[in-house]
Amino acid sequence: MKQEKNKDVARIDKLPNHPEQKIMDKKYVELIWHQKYDRLELGEKIPIEKPNLPFQVVETINEPRLKEYEDTFGKEFYPKSEYPENYPKDWKNLLIWGDNKLVMSSLIKQGWAGKINLIYIDPPFFTGADFTVRTKIGDEEIEKEPSIIEERAYKDTWSGGIASYLKYMYERLVLMRELLAENGSIYVHLDWHVGHYVKVMMDEIFGYENFRNEVVWVYSGATSPGMRVLARRHDCILWYTKSDNYVFEPDRIRQGFSEASKKMEGRKKIFHHGREEVVITLPEKGKFPEDWIYIPTGVAMINERVGFDTQKPEALLKRIILASSNPGDIVADFFCGSGTTLAVAEKLGRRWIGCDLSKFAIQVTRKRLLDIHNSKDLMEDEK
Repeated sequence: MKQEKNKDVARIDKLPNHPEQKIMDKKYVELIWHQKYDRLELGEKIPIEKPNLPFQVVETINEPRLKEYEDTFGKEFYPKSEYPENYPKDWKNLLIWGDNKLVMSSLIKQGWAGKINLIYIDPPFFTGADFTVRTKIGDEEIEKEPSIIEERAYKDTWSGGIASYLKYMYERLVLMRELLAENGSIYVHLDWHVGHYVKVMMDEIFGYENFRNEVVWVYSGATSPGMRVLARRHDCILWYTKSDNYVFEPDRIRQGFSEASKKMEGRKKIFHHGREEVVITLPEKGKFPEDWIYIPTGVAMINERVGFDTQKPEALLKRIILASSNPGDIVADFFCGSGTTLAVAEKLGRRWIGCDLSKFAIQVTRKRLLDIHNSKDLMEDEK
């Protein structure tokens, strides 16, 4: 019996994709959902369809930067005359309307695998929200009903509850890993609804060892007096890398010290047990970045607002892009929404690829990118 058991283990050992083999890895934990492994043969990978669909060019804009506002944007804003060295002069950024699963699979088939240096996504948070867009035109609030394409996507994402959502995210994260460069990073923006599920899923796809940080974005907002829970005022951003060799430039996002810390500089700190004395000094570059950051919304974003409820502040994306990419690198956002990632990437001299299923989102993003020269956002100099 013992010999037969050893044979069975050896047989499974030759099938690294089989669930039983994964369990043998002490670092491996897998999330299982309804129909994840249905109809699979022993050792077979979960199939993800990868069609190659041609992109239809609707518009080409050769001069997206209408004016060179070096003084307005500071050194971080790259005018056309000062593009980064590794920014090809014939490069054209891509804004694509369509289902991101089809877009990503087509990009892979067209030779983009391993080419994207940084991916940031802000996917649905499993709140059951539909594709209805609510925005303002002047003083009037309008509501755009979802298209037939968006309705179909809504049903595919939510009809089976959490299992449908996890399948939806799994297929897309697998494609993102294939698109990511070996030195690349991916940041996935979530909240309390599904952050814990997606964390385990990303351990499986990207590797437990490639998890870097759970970045906590803290913000404030109005509260309802009748609430029976603590006000939820933070989101979590899961940061994974493709490998152990990844871009990380913390000096670019260092922050100033608090007044309390500044008052302690120059004082002696005594370790009583060993009677050792050290003088407190503060690095000139500023405080080393932590895994949480307070970035306000509301009035602080008033100059950035484009009518999206889920719009994120440019300061948040600026922090991510500066830390995890270099000028000229390719940054992608496959749930681009209001276009914050793409706008910040443009200002910081990065190349970019963005897509969204909502035609309204594409139109808003296009206008935002063309209007960058009119932006009132005064970015600080890059350190």
